[in-house]
Amino acid sequence: MEVSMFQVVAMGLITVFAVLICLIIIISIMGKIMEKAAPKKAVPAPAAAPAAKQAPVAAAPAANKQQIVAAIAVAIAEEMGTDPSHIRIHSIKKI
Repeated sequence: MEVSMFQVVAMGLITVFAVLICLIIIISIMGKIMEKAAPKKAVPAPAAAPAAKQAPVAAAPAANKQQIVAAIAVAIAEEMGTDPSHIRIHSIKKI
């Protein structure tokens, strides 16, 4: 029995699309499982902050240090999922 070129192409396309459909189904099932497993956190919407003028970098070292501390506090708060006003930084050590 000889297989025609049309049959080879048709079987190839059918195989590719069947596997793609299986992958879509598997990924959607895994997504639903992971969605149920992840704890849901209530994340408040960020409030729009007023636009502030940027001070020159070398203008005031104390202000620059405060900006660094503020940036660290926001990064930690974002990771913890809390408000930055609830975080107190007592000391920062350079590593």
